[in-house]
This record gives sequence, C-alpha cells and structure tokens, in this order.
Amino acid sequence: MPPTSESGDFYAGSRLLTPLSATTGLSIDQVNFLVCQLTALALGFPFRSLCSASKAGSTTRHVVELGLGILLVFFCFGYQIVHLFALTTLCYLLIQVNSKPYVPQIVFIVAMGYLAVCHIYRMILDYGGYTLDITGPLMVAVQKVTSVSYALYDGTQQNEKDLTPNMKSKAIKKTPDALSFYSFIFSFHSVMCGPTIFYHDYVAFVDGTCYSKPPDNGNADQVPSPVAEMCKKLVFAVILGALMMCENLVAPWQALTGDSFLHESSWGYRMIYILISMSMHRPMYYFAWKLAEAVNNSCGLGFSGYDEAGNSKWNLLDNVDIWNLETSTSLKVNIESWNILTTHWLRHTVYERFSPSIGTWAVFMISAFWHGFYPGYYIAFLTAALFTTAARLVRRNVRPYFLQSAQHKICYDAVTFLFTRFANCYFVFPICLLKFQISMNVYMSLFWWLHILSAGVIVYFNFIQPIVRPARKDREAKKE
Repeated sequence: MPPTSESGDFYAGSRLLTPLSATTGLSIDQVNFLVCQLTALALGFPFRSLCSASKAGSTTRHVVELGLGILLVFFCFGYQIVHLFALTTLCYLLIQVNSKPYVPQIVFIVAMGYLAVCHIYRMILDYGGYTLDITGPLMVAVQKVTSVSYALYDGTQQNEKDLTPNMKSKAIKKTPDALSFYSFIFSFHSVMCGPTIFYHDYVAFVDGTCYSKPPDNGNADQVPSPVAEMCKKLVFAVILGALMMCENLVAPWQALTGDSFLHESSWGYRMIYILISMSMHRPMYYFAWKLAEAVNNSCGLGFSGYDEAGNSKWNLLDNVDIWNLETSTSLKVNIESWNILTTHWLRHTVYERFSPSIGTWAVFMISAFWHGFYPGYYIAFLTAALFTTAARLVRRNVRPYFLQSAQHKICYDAVTFLFTRFANCYFVFPICLLKFQISMNVYMSLFWWLHILSAGVIVYFNFIQPIVRPARKDREAKKE
C-alpha cells in the first residue's frame, strides 16, 4: 500500500539516512535529494575519465547512464519510480508511430495527462505539502519526451522551409532506439531535477561529437576539462545556500497571510515587504539550479564550444542567469533569465506551434498546467502573461521616445528597472501561497494596482490609440 498523508509517511524514498536527517535538521526527502545530487556529482569524474566516448563507446555510456539513473531515482523515490518508467514507455511507443503528423500532439497530451494525474494524486495525499516525490523527475521527463517527439517530427515530416531556425537546430532525423531513449530520460546527472537537455545535444555528448570542434587558436585539449567551471558553480551554490537560510530571518513569505500584514500595515509597506520577501526566496531556486548545473558539468555535459580566446565554455545547461535576472530593465529578459531550459522547451513545443498572437498566453497556461493544479500557479502565470503583454506594448510604443538622448534612456531604464522588480515579485508570490483566497486577499490589499495599470496599457494601445492618432493626423492635415 502507498503511504498516506494521514500516517505522516507520504515520502516513499529510502529511510537509510534518517540519522543524518536528525543531525542536520533537514527532512529525510531533502537529505536524500542532496545526497543523490552529490553522489551524481562525484560519479561524474570517473564517468568522464574511465567511461569516456573514446574509451567505452556510446553503448556502454548509455548503459551506465541508465543504470546509475535508475539506482538514484529508486533510492530517492522508492516504488514511485514505476511512474517514470510508465510515462517513458507510453510515450516511446507513441513515438514509434512517427509517420502521422498528429503524433507530437498526442505525445504531448499523454505526457501532460499522466503528469496531471500524478499531481492530483499528490494533492489528495499531501495537499499543500512540500515533500519531494516523483512529480519532480516526471516534470523533467515530460519536457524530454515531448521535445523528442516534436524534434523527430520536424526532422522527418516537416518541410524544411517551414521550420524556424530553432526548430532546425533541434530536429532529429531518426527515431531513437530504446536504449538511447531510456538513457536520455534516466541519465543519472539530470534525472533528479534537470536541467532539461534536448536529445540531439545529449547524443552528441554521449558519442563525444560535441567536443569535435577545436578552438580557433588550437591550444585547447580535444576534450576540455569542466573542473574550473564546475568549481565556480559549486561556490555559487554554497553562497546561495547560505542566503537561502536567511529568508526566514529577514522576510518570510508566510507573513503575507497574516492579519497584521493584510489589514494593519500600509500599502507601501506591503509592496516593499513582498519585494524583499520574494527576492530572498529566489536563492532557493538558484541553489538547486547551480548545483544541478555543476552535477551535469562534472560528467562532461554542458560544453558549448570555445570563446574568442580559445577557452572552453560550459553554459549549454545554464538554467538561470542571475545577473541578468536581477538587473534587467525588461520583464521579457527577466522571465527568460529564469528557468532558461524550461523556457527553451516551451518555445520549441508550444510557442512556435501557435500564432504569435496567442503564443504568449499559451506558453503561460501550459507552464501553469505543467506545474500542477494549485490555484496559485494559474493566478501567477495569468498575471505574468498580462504583464508581459503590457510590457511589450510599452516597449514598442513608448521606448522610442527615450532613445533620442543618453539622459532620456537612463531615465527610461531606471523606471523600467523598478517596474520589472515590482512586477516580478507581484506575480510570483501566489506560487508560494498556492491557495486562491489567500492570493486574492493579498492582491486586494494591494488594490490590484499593477493589474489595473497593465490592463489600462493594453486597452489604450490596442483600442484608444488607433482612434486618437488618425483623428490627430486628420487635424494636422487640415491645418496644412
């Protein structure tokens, strides 16, 4: 029988490290996750040296990837690993019917549907809980299987002239064999939490062809070392982990639900508190992603070529650009700097399959569905879609007036920097709160000011400006 939330035993992973959990104060699921990630990090070194493409060959590397990945997932999530096998197998069988143009859509629906059922099951057993379960690896697997399906369709069924440059770069010409496909899903360094890699990049890593292009100066080794980049990311992860611990000391997000916050504080205090609280909450995600990037780099995955000086670059799997995100003057740049590989997946499987007019809204709605069914996800992503639409109109219609001088541009950038900071924190907090009524209460306490402002921008530039401008032009013509 599966564990139940009533028993306090929802987590299905190994209990072997319970003493370590008691010592560190971390829950057993968090301990197991960190141990698995650190194990994968350590395994990356012998995998890269003893099991390189030149020594072991692609087949052996696929077998090792698959075997180690299964062991890590089973240790961390126990019997729930069957869901990862079931999703992978269902989608692989569908991908075999590659001759039909609607196969990618079916794979997408089946994969998202399976994930949805698991999300709902989790909500029934552990509503509002943060215990780690198989839905995390399933979310990564959904990205992988759907990207393979669309890439295969683009490479075998689509007319090349109908493909975007992004589609062309990810297209694959041959249906993956079973070993390669399961290795891709279960690869030990990315199965736990990604970041997602596209299939053509993964195959190039396994067979070693990703290293085949030498640097322009010819001074680097044929297979560059990721150690320096990996160490830098580990240092970042340690710093971010320390910052993560400070959130509850500075501005815990749980305070947003309190009566004193909603009814006794001023509007300005509430906005500043949300800005600080959500800014302090981000290092938790930064920590997980930087650690995951380092884990993948340790085994040699993430190489993206050489810079002009001939130094190797390891940013293929960089999932967050912290500097761009924290200093951006554009909401578009801000959003695209967060969970970068998921953004690439959404662009490849969703945005480029719709017309531009509805592509943005489709991306945000699919992203919410992918995350689960807590109302907070849908409130947050719909709000983000509204803000993104409004910000695009402002940039298109207002920004040109401020490009006439450096001083004007500085003023414009300063204002958009502040609005981007507030907008990001304003639409993100419902993801923490999860519940509908609590999120609504916070927005009401803020008087919905950014919602109203964004809606006003959209109405003005889409409906009022087209009427005002022709009338103004007619008056100017009569004067002449």
